[in-house]
Amino acid sequence: MSEVSETIAIESSLAEVWDAYFDQSGWRRWVEGFASVESESGYPERGGTLRWRSNPAGRGVVTERVLDHEPRRRHRISFSDPESEGELETTFEIRGESVSVTQRTAYKVLHPGILGPLTDYLFVRRQVAGSLARSLNHLKHELEAN
Repeated sequence: MSEVSETIAIESSLAEVWDAYFDQSGWRRWVEGFASVESESGYPERGGTLRWRSNPAGRGVVTERVLDHEPRRRHRISFSDPESEGELETTFEIRGESVSVTQRTAYKVLHPGILGPLTDYLFVRRQVAGSLARSLNHLKHELEAN
């Protein structure tokens, strides 16, 4: 599996960041590629599931299962879509007047082909890291603009 992580500082309270992160009505504004929720059961609690659809240029249908959920501290899921599977961990930590949000993902491309490791190193890893960074930047903008 490949791993990438991104961190951002958001000038807001931990409660506001946590609530925005799980507010489904705001996901279209900050989660890159998000279009709509197809189904959910018990999300975001441990053992809960979420199935969502991306926009046409995105990942297709994404299925998530919550592995750990520690309120206002940590949220970890497993995910799968037509091209990849893995885990995403998001942590929240107060740092002075801001909240540090870190997303770490470990992923595997399902159909890598003969040049899979090279393609992952040169292209996929950069795309995954960029997607995490853009989503976190949009979340920051959502919270700091209010």
